[in-house]
This record gives sequence, C-alpha cells and structure tokens, in this order.
Amino acid sequence: MMFPFTSDADMSRDFQALAPPILPWGPNTSGPFFTGTAEVEPIGSWYLEPFAYDYITPGISASSLYMPMRLAVGLGHNLEFDTFLPLIQNWQGVDASQGIDHSASHFGVGNTHFEVKWELTSDADVYEPLVRPAISLTFDFWVPSGQYQNLNPQDYGTDQLGNGTYNEGVFVLVRKHVKPFMFYLQVGDIIENPSTVGAGYTFNNGTGQLPLTTTNFHMVDGNLTYYAGAFEHVVNTEWGAGYLLEFYGETQSGTNLFFGAANAPSWSFFWLAPEVELTWPHTQKFAATWGAGVALPVYQSNYPHTYTPMGTVTLYFNGPFGYRGM
Repeated sequence: MMFPFTSDADMSRDFQALAPPILPWGPNTSGPFFTGTAEVEPIGSWYLEPFAYDYITPGISASSLYMPMRLAVGLGHNLEFDTFLPLIQNWQGVDASQGIDHSASHFGVGNTHFEVKWELTSDADVYEPLVRPAISLTFDFWVPSGQYQNLNPQDYGTDQLGNGTYNEGVFVLVRKHVKPFMFYLQVGDIIENPSTVGAGYTFNNGTGQLPLTTTNFHMVDGNLTYYAGAFEHVVNTEWGAGYLLEFYGETQSGTNLFFGAANAPSWSFFWLAPEVELTWPHTQKFAATWGAGVALPVYQSNYPHTYTPMGTVTLYFNGPFGYRGM
C-alpha cells in the first residue's frame, strides 16, 4: 500500500506550501479600530478580538454599547476567514419632551458579519516608504440575525438590534510599514438588500423612525460607501506600545446600486479617533494586545452628533508558520 507521505518531513513540507515558514507578519499591536489591515493570518494562526463601542449623543438620554466579537482564522494560500458576532446593549432614559415616561434597556445579538480576505501583495520592504505595500481585497456578507420586527412600543426602540437586511460588500485594504510607522487605508462599497419592516423601526441613521401605525413597509436603503485610514507610531516594539490617529466615515446615498431609488433617509458622517495601544503578555505562541480610544465627530449630515469611547483586546494564538512580533 502506498501512503501519501513517507515521513514527517514530507508532511511538513506539504503543509508549509500553504504559507511562508516562520514569517513574522506584523508587530504586537492592537492596530486601528475601524480600518482593517491588509495582511492575512498565516495558516495555523488565529485570533479572537472583542471590541466595545459606546455610542453617546450629548443632550439625549440614550446610549448603545456595541460589542462585536471578531474571530479571524488563517486559511493558507493568502486567505483569511473572519466572523463578527455583535452583542448589543441599548438603553433609553426618561425623556418627558419625547413622551418617554420610563427607562428601558435591551440586550441581544445584532447582524452577523462574515468576511473572506485575499492578500494580493505583501509589504516589499518595511524600511523603504516608496516600495510596494500590502494590498488585499475582502468580500463581506451580513445576515440579519438582529431583531428588527415586532418591536415592543414600551421598549422605545431599545429592542431593535438590526436593520433586517442582507448586505454584500467589497473592500480594498492597503497597509505600508515603514518602521516605526504604519499607514492603513480601507475603502469599500456595501449593497443593502431591500427588507420589510414595521412599526417603530429606526432607520440606519439612528434618527428617522416609522410611526407605530406602520405595517409591512418595503424599505430600500441607499448605497453605502465606507472609508477609513490610520497613522500608527509604534514607540516600543517589544511591548507593542504606541499611538494612532484614525479617520472614519460612511455615506448612504439616496439610490441603491441594484434596487433603484431609496425610501430610507440618506446620511453621512466623518469622525477622527485618537487611540493608544499596549501588548501584554507576549510570547512566540501567544500575545494579548490592548487598545483604547475615542471617536470624535467632525462632520455629520442627517446623523447624530455622536461621541464614541472604544476599547479592545486581541488574543493572538500563533501557529508554526508566522507569529506576531518584530
């Protein structure tokens, strides 16, 4: 009988064909909050990254704590698979001017996000600024797992955890490492499929809401453009200590690329976010990176003036074909 491998060495060589052997692919840092990185995880490596975004609008006694749990797994062949399972805690306080006579809160799961990342090029030289950067494409899909129908009027919208749409998106990601600095860019387009929503539904801009008498409203959202970028300075590479300045914006138009004129409100915003980061502990097999920051509103159109404190920890489990570290 013939076996596919004649020795452990043969098995190892076949496995290494999926990824470069013992290749560092980035320093121990948490990175930006809104801008993805163009590098993919090597096969055998993965990480778990819970985030927390606390959306606060001054003058309004309400808030929303958005906590996506990200799992990223290296697949080999320059591919990575990511899932984002968002946990959401909404709160509404008493507001007599809006007819809200009691507080309400609701906790649950939002829309689930799946992503496949394909790295097209790697960073050619981390010491030269004018050489080829790392470039990737991502193909994204959202499932409406968050509650959006049969909302309870007594919850004042806190029980709405999703928008009821299946979404598809394509993004371009760029990262250039010029020690001790890193530059990130992400631009993409999201198609939101039509959905049927009902009484009390709040649109994507967080302000427009359907009357309580509405039933079976056929909603069409406009095209959604996403853009973000970041500058990162790694002050201490051993501890992954550094700071970032990030920008982030979204624009939803009045027309859907595939489904025609939208009947949901159009809106846009632009934020700036200073952030800090630190790694502890870190070994060749495991690293935990911590990040914190706040997103500050610069511009908004038909969108709330929102301040967003943020935090994250990334738990890297490093495989045999690449590791987080310098």
